[in-house]
Amino acid sequence: MARHEHDREDLMREAVQLVPRAAWCVEGEPEEVIVGFRDEALSIYFGPDPVYHFNADGALRRAYVDGMLWKAEKGRLVVMQRQRSNDHVALRSQEQSPASTEDHLDAVSRRLVRFLDAIESGRAVCRQCEPDGAPIEPRLTEALKKISRDLRAADRPGLATGSRLRELTPRGTYHEGREAYEDYEDGA
Repeated sequence: MARHEHDREDLMREAVQLVPRAAWCVEGEPEEVIVGFRDEALSIYFGPDPVYHFNADGALRRAYVDGMLWKAEKGRLVVMQRQRSNDHVALRSQEQSPASTEDHLDAVSRRLVRFLDAIESGRAVCRQCEPDGAPIEPRLTEALKKISRDLRAADRPGLATGSRLRELTPRGTYHEGREAYEDYEDGA
């Protein structure tokens, strides 16, 4: 997700951490859809909003929807709202109920299924791919099928999951809680 709220002028050029990445023209979508992978973790930008980031297991870890930041925390979604004053910006967090989390995840899943259907039916065209000619379509359709089949909220908003998180923590110890993923998160 962009560090600033303004629209990204050229996400394909800026998102160098997503390899491979591609820009899709999708029938019915008002904006270009940018997709990319950071290792095995998929990110999808339906224009500047909504944006979805998944971990390597296909769980939703972060999102930006209707101007709101979402993060996954212990299998639930937390919606964060920016509150501005003259000298700083604060985030107000509100944990969603299990029912609200399910509703949000259902909406994400439906959006992903529509995108997958557009790709498979030829109503989506890959306009640009980085690196040039990278075979992203089979990997993307496989990831979309996996994610939409069993979408859930991640345990934490970072990229690391399960054993990878254990590998990243100091001296091989596993830390439950906030510092375990914030100190070792890869960004975005």
